[in-house]
Amino acid sequence: MEPTRIRRRGGGAPSVAARRLRGAARWSNRLPDVEHTARPWRIHQIAPDFEVEDVWAYRTPGAGPDDFPLMLAALRAAGGLNENPRLVRALFAMRWKLGALLGWDTPDRGLAGRVVPLRDRLPADLRQEAAGEPVPHTPFTLVYELADECVIELANTTVHDLCHLGWVPTHDGEYELRMAALVKPNGRFGRVYMAAIKPFRYLIVYPALTRKWERAWRERDRLVLGPDAGAPTPRPGRPERHRDPSGDARTAWAGRLIVFYGTAHTLGALTALGAARHAGAWFRRELWHEDLSHMSPAMSAYWLSVNSFGPPLVVVGLTVLWLNRRGVAPPAFLAWALGGWLVVEAAIAGPGVGQDLILLSAVALLLAARRARRRATLASRACGLAQPVAT
Repeated sequence: MEPTRIRRRGGGAPSVAARRLRGAARWSNRLPDVEHTARPWRIHQIAPDFEVEDVWAYRTPGAGPDDFPLMLAALRAAGGLNENPRLVRALFAMRWKLGALLGWDTPDRGLAGRVVPLRDRLPADLRQEAAGEPVPHTPFTLVYELADECVIELANTTVHDLCHLGWVPTHDGEYELRMAALVKPNGRFGRVYMAAIKPFRYLIVYPALTRKWERAWRERDRLVLGPDAGAPTPRPGRPERHRDPSGDARTAWAGRLIVFYGTAHTLGALTALGAARHAGAWFRRELWHEDLSHMSPAMSAYWLSVNSFGPPLVVVGLTVLWLNRRGVAPPAFLAWALGGWLVVEAAIAGPGVGQDLILLSAVALLLAARRARRRATLASRACGLAQPVAT
């Protein structure tokens, strides 16, 4: 396999306008072409005559190696071109009107008319029953779908376009969605057309697409399994509580308890225990050269309040709440770390006031992490993969 066979456009120094467009593209996570061409995708063997137009990354926090089918299912459930901001819908509506007026999108100018569908090039192991079926609410049709790679295509008077979606590991051990636009412009007219629409793609379409696709990942459980996925059945006679589809109630309570405990400890030390009385000594830099083995009252007050575990716990709790609001389950190691810290602290200094709150938070985080794994497994089974058929 030669992963770099798809051609890369290049040559010459970029113009001022091109540099400005690239700067705007950074807002939407545009990547160098090599991020696509250097990976061993199957598309390299099938479409070596297509050019790499764009490569983009979409954040999918908490994603694992087997979550690509779940990502695709969430994108399909999120809707196609109909579910975009008004400005994006207006741009596409203008494009379709212009195409209808000039005859750009007639069947004889598309797949099996002007160009041969890419699915006709597929080797036997990639031929699937769903190949050639339209992608709902879009002008694309499916070429193939694998466990980490999916290709859809369209063709008209201007261009033969492939949208390649891939599932790529990140530096932090998670996975993210990559999209590569592969094009074969229809002569000089096609190249002029692609250059003319580039500012609209970079400044309007791609930023909106980024927000939409990343939101689809955050709301994947609601989109794929439904708004009540994983919710307990309400008891007879008891009103059903509203649940936030993008967050977990136990995780939210865990985050609040951690923030409360950290805040209460810090403020209590500053006020009830009188640590704030030594603030003058702190800001006069009297602690800078003090021997920690012979702490002064000002140093002891500093370690009890501002430099205690209280402020870091507040940050941990706020991070838990931030992740939960975006539908991301905090990692289980956070719960184990909090539990281990409580065990060490209790063994050294005995049980302390409020430690039961941290214990409850750790248990809630563990339960939430377990629930997230279970729901991801169910979602992966629900969406499934297209199966190749013999030819």
